[in-house]
This record gives sequence, structure tokens and C-alpha cells, in this order.
Amino acid sequence: MGCFLHNASERALGGTMLYDLRKMTSSLCQDTCSESGYQFAGLEYGAECHCGNRIRSPQAPEEDCSVACRGERGSPCGGVSRLSIYKVEEQLPGHRKFRNVHYRGCFKLPKSTTSAFPVHSFQPNLTTQSCIETCTDKELLLAVFQKPHCLCAWTSSLFSLSQQADNQQCVGLNHTSNATPTAPTEHDHYQVYHTPVLDSRCKERMFLPQRSSSLVALSSFPGAGNTWVRHLIELVTGYYTGSFYFDGTLYNRGFKGEKDYWKSGRSICVKTHESGQKEIEMFDSAILLIRNPYRSLMAEFNR
Repeated sequence: MGCFLHNASERALGGTMLYDLRKMTSSLCQDTCSESGYQFAGLEYGAECHCGNRIRSPQAPEEDCSVACRGERGSPCGGVSRLSIYKVEEQLPGHRKFRNVHYRGCFKLPKSTTSAFPVHSFQPNLTTQSCIETCTDKELLLAVFQKPHCLCAWTSSLFSLSQQADNQQCVGLNHTSNATPTAPTEHDHYQVYHTPVLDSRCKERMFLPQRSSSLVALSSFPGAGNTWVRHLIELVTGYYTGSFYFDGTLYNRGFKGEKDYWKSGRSICVKTHESGQKEIEMFDSAILLIRNPYRSLMAEFNR
């Protein structure tokens, strides 16, 4: 399909993500997205795979997507904040098998369904699978199901998943019935599924709003997976991690804390590979990341 912009403000694809810093290929990414029920596969910076059903950013010059795939030299795998996007083999409706779909439970519908659910689909032959497909295609996080109604939404204060009802309240609701209401009944109970869509709010990063007086080290031997753990911490907290060093490659891949002075107190934790007592005592606390030493050495060698 071409080369497309993909940064914090304009993300080309908003579905599942896959990272493989050693073996990423265009076929691996396309197969992953196809098997997960998505229509497009995008590769970024040689090692990242993004899936989605809509391309939501403008096209970029083809030369911007010149980084080779880690597992397939000579094959383009995007660039810095750029995706090489492919149209994958489309599967027939009802035959798409989504990975990472989770049943969240039985929940009571809020009084106002219009504001809580931006998508409401009425399907006489509705199934759980078709409702999940509908909400995934709309790139919404939750599929809320009660035959013949399918509602899609984000988690929000309008529809919270903190008050789960007894599952017995949903038993029998989705079986075939002679009565077919045309609108959801107030206070009805619905089954809720978590679709494979990544919550776009989890992609936003920022520095700590107030400088921290406590320095937390993320300490490990090189090759122990420090960068991957940093990504997970940033994904969960929404705050940048820092580094005792500066790695321009990581900065270009979105780790903006790389350029920040490690003692600034603006990052949630600071990457370090130092092991001397003096260096350790410069931090107030630490997260110690331990990996099989042989695997760490091999990972560092293969980098």
C-alpha cells in the first residue's frame, strides 16, 4: 500500500502490535495480522508490526521506509515513525479468528446508552463472533453483546467495568427468542468482551507533571530485556522512562526520555547497566531485572 506516517499524533494503524527485535519479517507481520482478523499490516523500524482495519494517517515518501527487516535483509520494514503498510488476505466474515479476545463478564447497561456506546448494531442473526468483528472493525475496545444487539465502546466513566454482575444474569439472554425487541431495554444485562484493539489512550506518553525527588533505577545486565520492560512500563503508566546513557536509535523509536538528563526527576525510572557501589548508591530504589546470563549474552551478541 505504501509508506505512511506513524507517530504519537498520527498513528496509521490502531490495532494489535507485535515486536520481534531479531526475527521480524514482512510475512510474519502479515500472517499475524491476517490471523488476528485485521485487513492491514504495517512494519516500523525493522522490528515492529502494527495491525488495523483503517489507515488513519497521510502517505509519506517511499524513501522514508528504507529500514530493513531484522529477520529479512533487503526487505523494507518501515522507518522512524513510518509504516510500510500491506493489505493482507481478507477472511470471510464469521471466519476471522481474533487473538487476545477476553470475556470480561456480565454487566448491567447504564441508563444512557447513546452517550456511552458510539456504535449500536441491530442484527437478528447476531453471534458473539460477529459482534466482536463489528467492534474490532470500528476499532473500539469493548464488544457489548446481547442478541440481537451489539454495542461498541471504550472503557469510560459512562460504562465502567468495575461493577460486574452475577453471570447468571446473562445466562439465556442470547438464545433464540420469539420476541425481538427493537431497542435495548434499560438496565438489561449484557455480556462484555475485550476486543484485540489497543486503547489509543495507552499510546500517549508524557514526562512526570511534577519532578520526583526519588530516583528509581531500572537495572540489568546488557541484553536482559531492559528496553522491552521500559516499553511496558511506559505503556502501562503513560510516563517516559529515562536512561543513564543516551541512545539515539532508541530516541528515534519514541523513547523521548533518552535525551533527558537522568537526574532530572522527570522520568518514572532510569535505565542503567552500572554495577559499582558508587553508581548504585546514586539511586533511592531500584527495579532489578534478571535474565538467564547465557540468553543475555546471546541477545547482546545478536543485536
